[in-house]
Amino acid sequence: MKGEPSSRSVGILGGGLAGLALAALLAGRGHRVTVYERDRLGGKLRRLQVGAVTFDTGPSLFTFPAVWQAYLARLGESDPLDLRPLPGGLGVHHTPHGPVPLPVPPTHALWPEWQRYVQAAAPLPTHLPTLLTTPPRLTDPAFVRASAALWRATGGHLTASGWLRAQRLPPALAHAVATHALNAGLSPQDAPALYALIPALVGREVYRPARGMGALLDALKGWATARGVVLREGQGVEVVRGSTLQLAGGEVACHDLLVSALDPARLAALRGGSVPSPVARRTVSGAALYAELPQPAPLPATSVVPPHDFAVFRRCVRAGALPPSTLALVHAEGRRLSVLLAAPATGAPLTLAHSWVQAQIRQVEAALGVPGLWRSARAAAALPPAHYAAGGHPGGALYGAALPPWRGGPLHPQPYQLAPGLWQVGTGVHPGGGLPAVLGGALIVDTLLHAKLQAGSA
Repeated sequence: MKGEPSSRSVGILGGGLAGLALAALLAGRGHRVTVYERDRLGGKLRRLQVGAVTFDTGPSLFTFPAVWQAYLARLGESDPLDLRPLPGGLGVHHTPHGPVPLPVPPTHALWPEWQRYVQAAAPLPTHLPTLLTTPPRLTDPAFVRASAALWRATGGHLTASGWLRAQRLPPALAHAVATHALNAGLSPQDAPALYALIPALVGREVYRPARGMGALLDALKGWATARGVVLREGQGVEVVRGSTLQLAGGEVACHDLLVSALDPARLAALRGGSVPSPVARRTVSGAALYAELPQPAPLPATSVVPPHDFAVFRRCVRAGALPPSTLALVHAEGRRLSVLLAAPATGAPLTLAHSWVQAQIRQVEAALGVPGLWRSARAAAALPPAHYAAGGHPGGALYGAALPPWRGGPLHPQPYQLAPGLWQVGTGVHPGGGLPAVLGGALIVDTLLHAKLQAGSA
């Protein structure tokens, strides 16, 4: 990477994956970068000891590897992760209409319908990395071509449920596919149509680093440190005024530029603004459960138990009520068992002893045919919505504020620059959630900031 015409002092608020990824890029251009993190570096991705085993919390799947390769190319680094295909791809989806593995194998009765579904998404796969990594500008031919491919694939439908209704897929397959609207933190009725295409776009390209997802955090921290980034872990920011930070403890830090990798609601509060409160305008939160089992679980690597009724799920989440049936994402690896339950973003203390959590565990065990599995655990722990709320959006919304479908996809021109000298990045800014959005958003901000500095203004 070539340096800027003149280097700048850059302060990055938040040492999650987005902040670290961008810090390495900017430092690689010669800027003097400091990252301020109130807690531990990594954000949602951290290592959690449960009994005798260790879990990597946060992102559990590595998809759209082309985005990762684009990041490595920009940084000028080789791939240290040793990505391994996850057996079973996106996993078996235990819908009310029967189990459906995604992707559907050729031997399955739903194979012909799956092929029809994949064909409907055919215009898009080669263009999606462009949408995830390119600033949304209609003056960019590559972005225009990718946007046109997205329009052709979605057929003008705004929502995931609208697109699925038009396809007239069998109920079991439609229900399994609709589950992936939750990749946007929203029900199928509210998520952009793009999310109904996710299983077709991902296919079998579902990976995990050989040494666990924590290897990604290790790589980003290592690259940032090697490029001279100052990592101030355990250092909170209390006030943001222009390009000046007031830190916890009274210290004042001044930079030429600031980049917030915080949730936009938290940044607004630090700048003296108001924090939105209505639950209906938030994406979902989660209760992450982890258990050390006495022996390997008799389960595939990934299992998905969707809500029984998406309409009921939507009404409950929008009202801030606990749904009778929710999304459960189950990962089994040896004696490690993790279950992520989607929950309303209310910051509720959903501990292991909570009656709703216990009811969802029983539903998951019944769907997977492993009654009593959780009770056999030697040790267990939970990260409730309150955990995600501590450093993120109010109530613990995993992807921040809920946007209407026409604003929620990569076509929306995000306000990556809020004011002169103030930029923002992260899953609350770049729509989509997950690692592709984190890395793609970092690439976009790096591109835009580089162009601004070359033009003599930022």
